[in-house]
Amino acid sequence: MQIHVVNAANRHLYTAELEDFFRARHAIYVEEKQWRDDDGSGMEIDQFDTDEATYMIGIVDDQVMTGTRLLPTTEPHMLSEVFPHSCNFTGVPRQPDVAEWTRGFIVPSFREKGHGPIKGQFCGTVMEYCLNEGITRIGGIQDLYWLPLWKRFGWTVRQIGNPILIDDRWCVAAYFDVTQEARDRALARGNLDHSILVHRGPYEPFMQQFSSSRTGGARAA
Repeated sequence: MQIHVVNAANRHLYTAELEDFFRARHAIYVEEKQWRDDDGSGMEIDQFDTDEATYMIGIVDDQVMTGTRLLPTTEPHMLSEVFPHSCNFTGVPRQPDVAEWTRGFIVPSFREKGHGPIKGQFCGTVMEYCLNEGITRIGGIQDLYWLPLWKRFGWTVRQIGNPILIDDRWCVAAYFDVTQEARDRALARGNLDHSILVHRGPYEPFMQQFSSSRTGGARAA
């Protein structure tokens, strides 16, 4: 598996992969979890899938295996617009070095085939990307059942509000510290000792306010 970084600068290189990504989200969040109504498009796209979004897409043999979305908390995001009441301990995070992490998934067919410890590999690579970009915390609203996984990774979990009930599911707003140790522990859970992070095409930093303009070039990490 390689995990590709896709954002407004290079998404033209990933047209097919992004369509597969949104179709996979539909299969999981509309069909499987039934979190949203089916609009007939076959893709799950919400109001936060904007040019500010950064997608991380795990690809193996030209197929989308896994994916997620990161959003700057300085822009409208799920906690600020939909669930601000879940942040009753600290208020909604709105710092340039804090990213909201939502819409994570593993395609069901890969879950069933048991393609290795995907969660550790993917989550460790998310941490790696965040380290590269100067992001210090990531998180957002999530089901309570995820908390034991983060603890198995050895991550520092900071709950920023009381659990709330969303469609009969207990959820909580929580963030994790981005550190080299957090990356290494997750990758170790995934039996991975090398980077699988890939960036193709023009580079756009996550924290736009620290960049005077978009830069060209290609890199692979």
